[in-house]
This record gives sequence, C-alpha cells and structure tokens, in this order.
Amino acid sequence: MTLVENMSEPERRSWATLIVDVTVFFVFLKSMLRKGGVENLSASELIGLYIWIIVATVILHVIIASVFAARVKNSGYESDERDVEIERKGARIGFWVVGTAINIIIFMFLMENAFPGDYGPIPGLSFLTPSHMFFALMGTMFLGDIAYRATMVHAYRQDAV
Repeated sequence: MTLVENMSEPERRSWATLIVDVTVFFVFLKSMLRKGGVENLSASELIGLYIWIIVATVILHVIIASVFAARVKNSGYESDERDVEIERKGARIGFWVVGTAINIIIFMFLMENAFPGDYGPIPGLSFLTPSHMFFALMGTMFLGDIAYRATMVHAYRQDAV
C-alpha cells in the first residue's frame, strides 16, 4: 500500500477530488431517495438542491485546486507526459460513462412515452416526472465525474506497483 507521502501531487489531487465527489454524491442521494425510491420534490426544492449541489461542488473543487496549486508551487513539481495521459484516460472514461447513461435515459424516456401506463424498466423510477429526470441527469453527471477520478486513481495505482 502506497502512503500519501509517496504519491505524486496529481495522484493526491485525484484522491482528494474523488473523495469530495463521492461525498457530495452521497449527500445528493440522501436528499433524493426516500422509502426505496426517488422522492417527488417540488420545483422549488429541486432548484434549491440543484443550487446547493453546484455551489458545494464548486467551492470544494476550488479549495482542492488552491491547496494543490500552492503545494505544487512550493515543491516545484511539474506534471509530465504520464500525468497528462492519465488525465486524458480519466476524461475519456468519464465521457463514455456520461454518454452511455444519457443515451439510456433518452431511450427509457422515449419508451415511457411510447408505451404509457405502468411501463417502466426500473421500478419506482419514471423519467416523466421532474424529480426522477433530475435524479437521473444529476446522477449521471456525478457518476461520470466519479468514473473520471477513479480511473485516474486506478491508473496512478497501476503505475505505483
């Protein structure tokens, strides 16, 4: 197991960002899920949750970026080709996760509209309600970012072995 002291600055930053993203995602899930399904929130509740998620995520990412910018400046660390390639790989995986999930959401939305009634491939989730669509889209964005950061952490771990 690699100690934090033995990690490169980009690897530490990837870990920090991954931890923050997973934490905010769990807070989002806790806010949206009740009694085994997605809670139908009012428009004002959805807007409030949306603003809170965006503001919290931006503030936490700015703090992480500031801390690591100061650390890199003091240590003189310069990212190399490996860091750039790991970043690209993470971005590519995150893109594919988001793209795939969005296409699944579109397909399921169209199926629900084409076959009205009790059709629903996922019990308790209907893309015809604002809360459920919000949950699906925001969840997709979180999963894409988590896949991005987790891919980077995994790539750094493979190089450390």
